[in-house]
Amino acid sequence: MVPRYGPAEVIEVRDDWPEPDLPGPGEVLVVVQAAGLNPSDAKIRAGGGRLGGVEPPYVSGREAAGQVVEVGPGVDSLEPGQEVFAFFGWGARPGGHTERLVVAASALALSPLGVPVNEAAGLPLAGLTALQGLEALGASGGERVLVTSGSGGVGHLGVQIAVALGLEVIATSGPANLGFVRGLGAAEVLDYRDEDHRRRLRGIPYLLDSVGAGNIGSYLSCLSTGAKVAAVAGVPSEVPDGITVTPIRCEASSARLTRLSQLMTERRLSVTVQQVFPLEQAAEAHRLLEGGHVRGKLVIAIGA
Repeated sequence: MVPRYGPAEVIEVRDDWPEPDLPGPGEVLVVVQAAGLNPSDAKIRAGGGRLGGVEPPYVSGREAAGQVVEVGPGVDSLEPGQEVFAFFGWGARPGGHTERLVVAASALALSPLGVPVNEAAGLPLAGLTALQGLEALGASGGERVLVTSGSGGVGHLGVQIAVALGLEVIATSGPANLGFVRGLGAAEVLDYRDEDHRRRLRGIPYLLDSVGAGNIGSYLSCLSTGAKVAAVAGVPSEVPDGITVTPIRCEASSARLTRLSQLMTERRLSVTVQQVFPLEQAAEAHRLLEGGHVRGKLVIAIGA
């Protein structure tokens, strides 16, 4: 629980947090088994909550995986006992890092078959963001797309989803993760620290960026005329004529989650979980995330 804005040390693990109400129309009560940790969780906790309408005290977490306990009126697609995962949406109050929560059925999907719950828990927010970004680009099979930060949460899923869509993926990464990103299916992986790597990107028509506005700005001169950019973490203030930059704000979507779940079931998509933390070590997980250079995702283990 986050009692006030501040550093990771403000996080408390409490057993007196109120139980959720019974699910209402269109809602589902879920027992949470694991929940992903995302940069937005740390940013809101540090003091950016007002931007998302989140005021303390609150329970952190925008995604979770667990088991349906009870369904509300009008929910016919789910039943108690089913394994599900969800991204709650920015309009919903966070709360994934807790034992039980009520979620809109429209934000849920059945978990991928045969996939460990910790991996399923790390998919919703980053996976939906990557998929939504690639949909916004609208690239056709065989076309080249640049995915920056190919080892990060959004990036490592974006590489795999783009490959599944039949795209030729060029990715950037730090030197320690070049082999990892290549193993995800990227046709070429470039060290972003190498000043010469941009020369090899001339004429790229599509860019999926999860780093920030400044990073997009550094690649604008590499892009082709009429290029399209999906901006996950900020839009540059100046963009050359002819280049389209679309800001991506992840949307809750049962349909898209189902699509991602199918890709995982088919083993065409996997979530790399760098580390799983027990709930009691949530503050430590926040500190690690804020330090940067996480490969894939961090996950909080909530229940059995």
